[in-house]
Amino acid sequence: MRIVGEIPHSTYKITVFHMNNKFSIQFEDGEQSQLYKVPDVDYLKNFNEIKQIVDGSFLNKIDKIFMMMSQAKSSAVEQLVKRSIEDEFDNII
Repeated sequence: MRIVGEIPHSTYKITVFHMNNKFSIQFEDGEQSQLYKVPDVDYLKNFNEIKQIVDGSFLNKIDKIFMMMSQAKSSAVEQLVKRSIEDEFDNII
């Protein structure tokens, strides 16, 4: 897999890779990442054409998915902490 370029963004690190006739667009927010694979087809043959996919509408969806991922992680951690606290004390009857 080779890096073909990075797309500047104020919030995310966006890296475009190419391997086996597929482009991969990776979005990173520091704690989480999303990866989208795009087939190398006639109308998507280079980095500049891939950059056109990453428009405002697509980035809004990326934002929402990152928020859902963060909420899912927070919920899982809260449940773990809650179970740990419950297991910490003996039941007294």
